[in-house]
Amino acid sequence: MKFDYYTFNIGGHFASAIINADYTGLDDQEETDLNRFMDSLPVDNGHFDLVNPENEGFFDKCEISGLFSECHEFRLYFPINEATA
Repeated sequence: MKFDYYTFNIGGHFASAIINADYTGLDDQEETDLNRFMDSLPVDNGHFDLVNPENEGFFDKCEISGLFSECHEFRLYFPINEATA
């Protein structure tokens, strides 16, 4: 099976919620923003991975909150049809 991925710059404090479905530490607005983001993803059967988790991150606009913060690169991997790849 082959995979492709989408890349997102996301605030590091969303990592546990995205990867482990652990919303501990997120306030109500952050939960709402995250749920809206997850509902808008271009694929339904993807798997998130944090790229270079040992890095401190970089200052950028978070694609979930729209606020500038310390972000990390996340990839959403999804299977592709090998016949058309």
